Amino acid sequence: MTAHHAVILGAGAAGTAAARALAKQDNITITLVGQTDETPYTRMLIKDVAFGRITPDFVGLPMPRADFIADTAEQVDAETREVRLASGRAIMYDSLIVATGSRARRLDANLPGAEQAAQEGTLIALHSLDDAVRIRDAVLACGKPARIAIYGAGLIASETASALQEQGHQVSLIARSTLPGIATFGRSVAARVAADHQSRVTTYFGRTISRIHPEIDATTVTLDDGTDLSADLVIIALGTTPIAPAPWHDSVDVDDRLRAHDFESVYAAGGVTVHHDNHLGTWRIDHWDDGAAQGTHAAQMLLYVLGRGEDPGPYRPRSAHMAMIYGRMIAGVGYTGHPEDTPIESAEEFIVLHEHGGAVVGASGIDAVGAVYQWGQRLHEVYP
Repeated sequence: MTAHHAVILGAGAAGTAAARALAKQDNITITLVGQTDETPYTRMLIKDVAFGRITPDFVGLPMPRADFIADTAEQVDAETREVRLASGRAIMYDSLIVATGSRARRLDANLPGAEQAAQEGTLIALHSLDDAVRIRDAVLACGKPARIAIYGAGLIASETASALQEQGHQVSLIARSTLPGIATFGRSVAARVAADHQSRVTTYFGRTISRIHPEIDATTVTLDDGTDLSADLVIIALGTTPIAPAPWHDSVDVDDRLRAHDFESVYAAGGVTVHHDNHLGTWRIDHWDDGAAQGTHAAQMLLYVLGRGEDPGPYRPRSAHMAMIYGRMIAGVGYTGHPEDTPIESAEEFIVLHEHGGAVVGASGIDAVGAVYQWGQRLHEVYP
């Protein structure tokens, strides 16, 4: 009997989790395709590299039992079931899992001065391990408390502002929204995080960057209201956008079983996916633990279709995420992307529930990790 060949594109959280789930089965060969000239790493640890807490040696990602190829996937031909790689090599598949992840959301290509600042190393997006090393080195090169402007106020931006402020740097936090972080934390937690920002760093909420001007001793950041900020380093943390090979190029649309729309025997998981289902509607989550959970689920669905496992059912986000921001532990489980939430009254802890369609789909809180995590297995089924 010929072994079933499963090809997995992407060697991050989703891809490696999928490979581990498939590797438990006999008579399945697995090819895991990563990025050209890149050793897989744990992306959730890169911020610690940027802040100088750990070295890049500590972020390597253990590889599952699979044939690993460091050769970026550029195109998928669904008719011939062939993946074409950057080197020109082609590999055939019986089933395919797309887990190519995301990239940093970019500034407007026409933003004056941005390209020059990026070339000079004073404008860096925090997304990859290379980015983290460049930020670490740029901060160290200042040889003094640095003036750092951060554009964005979601999870990564908030952690970055907190860590750099704690190290004694002068931080300016710029956000397009007057109440940033709603899409990440929900309205109630976002309001408290915003208040912490305003008490610890200089904030410019409801503002955008209209111009960046690199100079000899500093970079001037001009906001849309004409305010000029002087910075030694500008960090971009505006979230992520999916990235996939052709024919998708950006996101891969999936149903609630993580099957790619209009592509037979193709599944997708992690930050590359945009989900469409009758439970949450259209949604996307891009953090490490949920990516791993999606990768495992996609592999289980593949095995079910092959008759080698039980039906995993529809995918429902239950994974947890945490962030230490100004000494407070922000924790969440499930889907916390809906702006409206319901606080649970408690004298000791601050917890909010995120609801959609009558069901609790997520929970988040401040300094309430245990209580928040208890909601993980109760999500999507609890009707208060």
